[in-house]
Amino acid sequence: MGDKLINVGVTGYFVSSEQNKQGWIKGVPGQQFSMFSYDFVESIVGSGAVPTLLPVVPKGHIKHQLATIDALVLAGGEDVHPKHYDENDLKEDSSISHERDEYEFELLKQALQLDIPILLVCRGMQLLNILQKGSLYKDINTELKTPIEHLILKDRDKAVHNVSLKANNFVTTLMGEHLQVNSIHHQSINRLGECLEVIGTSEDGIVEVVTFTNREDVIAVQWHPEMMYKTSDHAVKLFNWLVNKAEIKK
Repeated sequence: MGDKLINVGVTGYFVSSEQNKQGWIKGVPGQQFSMFSYDFVESIVGSGAVPTLLPVVPKGHIKHQLATIDALVLAGGEDVHPKHYDENDLKEDSSISHERDEYEFELLKQALQLDIPILLVCRGMQLLNILQKGSLYKDINTELKTPIEHLILKDRDKAVHNVSLKANNFVTTLMGEHLQVNSIHHQSINRLGECLEVIGTSEDGIVEVVTFTNREDVIAVQWHPEMMYKTSDHAVKLFNWLVNKAEIKK
């Protein structure tokens, strides 16, 4: 690696004036914010790169954001509005961010067209699947029967279930055939999107790792490697892969 470090863009939360109308989050009542997980900042820095925080901006500005980065992380967060994969579900939920949804769909679309290396985490994997015309289980506990609890908020870096990866794939070569991961989600992939391949599943069949069938610069995972970066070798390998892939392409 040369003197100039790789720039890794990372997405975050958009907190609207309505969500912060009481000023309980930060600042004054009604003030809008962009918020980012510091776990991603530490993981990117630990991998020898520079984190570039990507706030929600108008679509016309996205190409200029992408021009400043070498790799991209789509972070976890709130649910994607179900209207994007179920035309009959138009219900509103105050926790959903339409601004973030629209921004990240366009950001991901343009990044894929530019062949920017991408790591997609939790919501990010679900967003990719929806972009590729797939669908989600809206709530695992009500739609599926599983003995595994997938939404565990306590001890975010703790491994709580196993993931098995398919042999003879670049992700498996990178991380191995069996992983132990954390789990902080209540939704999961249902119908798989076009041109995608399931590489890893948990013991109950929930999709945990997805890639494209025809490219090796995109990895999507359902767990949170940024929260396991200090305790897990496979988390370190994921972020190192992203930075190394960007270095090769640069």
